[in-house]
Amino acid sequence: MTQGSGRSALVTDRRAEVGRRRVAPKAIETSDVTRFRGVLLATAIAAAVAVAVAVAAILWPGLGDGGSDTTRALSLPHRAAAIACDSCHVQDYDPAHAADSCRSCHAGQTSRRTGHAALLEAGTLRCVDCHPPHGADGGVRFTAQGVSIRYGHGAEATVDAPAVSLGGEVVTVAIPEAGACARCHATNDATDPIAPCLLGDSALGTARPVLCLDEHRDMLAATAIGRSAVWEAARSIAARRPIIDAPSSGGTSSGGRLGAAWVGSSLAAGLLALGLVRLARHTRERPKKATELPQNALLPAKVVRLPQINTNTCIGCHSCVDACPYDVLEVHAYVAQVVRPDDCCGLTLCEQRCPNGSLVITDGQPIEDRPHMTDKLECIDSPGVFLAGDLTGLPLIRNAINQGTHVTRTIAAGLEGRAGSMLDLVIVGSGPAGMSAALTAKSLGLRYVVLEQASVAESIRSFPRGKLVFDQPLGLPLIGELWLEKATKEELLAKWQRIVHVEQLAIHEHHRVTSIERMAGGPPMGHLRVHHLDPEGRPTYVDARRVLLAFGRRGSPRKLPLEIPEQAQDHVHYSLADARSFAGQRVVIVGLGDVAMEAAIAIAKQPGSHVTVSYRGTDFRRGKGKNVKEIKRLAEAGRITLALGTEVAELRPTQLVLEGKQGHMPVDYDALLVMIGTIAPWQFLDACGVRRVAHAPTPAAPPPPGGP
Repeated sequence: MTQGSGRSALVTDRRAEVGRRRVAPKAIETSDVTRFRGVLLATAIAAAVAVAVAVAAILWPGLGDGGSDTTRALSLPHRAAAIACDSCHVQDYDPAHAADSCRSCHAGQTSRRTGHAALLEAGTLRCVDCHPPHGADGGVRFTAQGVSIRYGHGAEATVDAPAVSLGGEVVTVAIPEAGACARCHATNDATDPIAPCLLGDSALGTARPVLCLDEHRDMLAATAIGRSAVWEAARSIAARRPIIDAPSSGGTSSGGRLGAAWVGSSLAAGLLALGLVRLARHTRERPKKATELPQNALLPAKVVRLPQINTNTCIGCHSCVDACPYDVLEVHAYVAQVVRPDDCCGLTLCEQRCPNGSLVITDGQPIEDRPHMTDKLECIDSPGVFLAGDLTGLPLIRNAINQGTHVTRTIAAGLEGRAGSMLDLVIVGSGPAGMSAALTAKSLGLRYVVLEQASVAESIRSFPRGKLVFDQPLGLPLIGELWLEKATKEELLAKWQRIVHVEQLAIHEHHRVTSIERMAGGPPMGHLRVHHLDPEGRPTYVDARRVLLAFGRRGSPRKLPLEIPEQAQDHVHYSLADARSFAGQRVVIVGLGDVAMEAAIAIAKQPGSHVTVSYRGTDFRRGKGKNVKEIKRLAEAGRITLALGTEVAELRPTQLVLEGKQGHMPVDYDALLVMIGTIAPWQFLDACGVRRVAHAPTPAAPPPPGGP
């Protein structure tokens, strides 16, 4: 052994013995990060132009607007409808009844929100409170020619945006401002219910657009595909032009104009100074969007990976706790501990954030409850069948999108020529992986079809209303064309529905795949026949050269092991889509995982509701820390009753019986939510030729050297 190799082995042995690194792993700089040194020149030009425009616009207010006074200006829709002053300001006009004038044109605009509807019924909330006719009455108007106009404060501007096909109709989407909601809502409080509806940051103040566009109409109704596309287009335009300033008045004094000119000059000088500072600090340009990822970034873990913490050197700084998106770690007695090992997915953020290397990710037992597949995500036991998304065992929506794109590119690269009228690819499932694969297949010119047993993005639809979908970036870029940012459930669905509508993706909803059969002849290794049921339940099939299984691991929901009377079946649910529908009801929730806790929290916050949580365990065994904390807080406040150590023993139409160590406890209920997990779809996967690693045949041992 050489001296160098002995030294290397010694270092390796020491690291294994100590169980930590001296320093945390450093981020590797990649070639897609470049320096941008044109900041000074660009800022100087921008400052000069800004000064010229500001001085011209302020010193000559008549330029472009004629100096007209817009104090009592009407909004674009009212002007287009030829609304005159006397249409609203009738004789003996009473401001308290201003909303009556609105109802003559806007009949039936009731609120879908329980709180707002109650205020409207009581007369304390009026139409003009949210839509002031002479103030912040803004919105977006789509003309019959496909032109998008952003209006507000008596002014409007055409916005350069993709055309929205409305069949020659003129559609207006009203967008109120935060100032209209400030009477009841804390618009600067991130925990206020209005927070997900507000666009932009708090610097916009009361002018922030309010984008809860489903105030009066349901965006996700079966007939709302076109509406959701229009609303999503309106959101996009509002993001580009959050504020439309009213034209300046011709009565501005010269002193005011001069002061404003100085303000404009100061801002321009500030921009110039900022450019100098950025140049001095060698600010780098943001990395470009990735077009491809390393293969190992798309593969699920093959062994259990868990954090190992050296308690002798851990300083309890919470860096690893803050980095973990699944609340696997907690700090107790100033030392980090693994408290939820089942929730760990093997990500290395905690290891990277540890300041002194006390935490390392170690490999444990092989994961056998996963599909038997190659590193290209192709099924080993059924060649030509590929996998993508949560089914592979790799969590996160972002990973599903990346896998769908990557696998489709791999499939396209392996196909040669055409095979008559046969499809190139059948995609099973229209979740994030399936939609990403469909977009990629279309861009590559593949002949494809997507078969979905329910509706597009059904897993996202099952989220509670208003749930914030925040898929942690984890330093992993997004590839492909499917949109993903921090958004509410409704915003994400609207974006994806618009993509499906605009791109005209070949997605067939309510087509349930039953099995995959390998057919002899034709292309190499034959072709695949995908058997499925059409929306009427009739069996049919489609032939393809490749198949991509892109659905999740949720499978079917687990059900209670007892008979449910026919009269009670309408009261039993297995998911929560809208907590508001349970307002004023007595709800029993079975289960205490994250999904069950989030449902309990959402329903408990509805007016007049009460929640009873039944769980067979005697304590919280898993779940995110914030959910556990909120459940306990609501229990102390009397909004939730925790029935730990109990199970449902009997179910009647209006009453159920919980059984535990304390005996039988009858509970009156209006709705029962069973959230005790799901049954993985392994039976269906077996019908598609996909085996688990645990059931895969053991590879034969190689023959000994020199023959038998």
